[in-house]
Amino acid sequence: MTTKNDVKMDRRTRRTRLLLQEALLRLLADKPLNRITVTELTELADVNRVTFYAHYHDVYDMFDQLRLDLIEMYTDMTYRHTQEMCNGDYRPFIREVYMSLDGREQLLSLLSTPSGGNLYADIIDAISKVCTETVAPQITLGIGGASGRAIGIDGAAAADDASSTDETTTDQMTVDPTMVDPTMAKTISDYQFGYIAGGVVNMLKDWFRRGRRESIELMVGMTSNLISHSGREVYRENLKLLERMPGTAGTH
Repeated sequence: MTTKNDVKMDRRTRRTRLLLQEALLRLLADKPLNRITVTELTELADVNRVTFYAHYHDVYDMFDQLRLDLIEMYTDMTYRHTQEMCNGDYRPFIREVYMSLDGREQLLSLLSTPSGGNLYADIIDAISKVCTETVAPQITLGIGGASGRAIGIDGAAAADDASSTDETTTDQMTVDPTMVDPTMAKTISDYQFGYIAGGVVNMLKDWFRRGRRESIELMVGMTSNLISHSGREVYRENLKLLERMPGTAGTH
């Protein structure tokens, strides 16, 4: 059972962590992580050292937890919009990406610091990983067209489904499944969603670097338009390339 004291302590803990995180982000704007000390961090946050060590082992541990929190935020965000992206609509996801950091300039500025270089790549990997696991299997479903066979993103051929063999939608792939190496099909998917994730995050990063002069709606529209040119049709065309590439044809 949660007591009022527990709630009060949770609020106090969150406030303390927020103060420390804001102080760390301010310091990272001026110096690399390896030059930041616990002393200057706690002085800037107006938190004593004992309190700091109650939450973190050291500055590196604090940065790592901040990094993991940010990655988790983008991972959860991507999962929330997988169904829309499966239908080819990336706009709701892209809008939330921009909205989530609006008013949190210091957190976004972390991507522009030397210490945020790896974090930038981690966020791209997190978004790409979720899309590869959840969206890609849907856009590859029906790759066999009228044959009724589908090559899943995990490289396995899906079992025949009598209910889905009667008709083939215009969104389904029409590549001969016997001519596509499942491993290469997954590789193409990895490249495509890595490209999409990198594009979204890079647009966000550039928007901040330019002073966020453009409205969120304009950025959402531009980013969505660019991403729309990397959708199902492009994936279909890339799969067709495998049929013509030596050593990439599927085995019979």
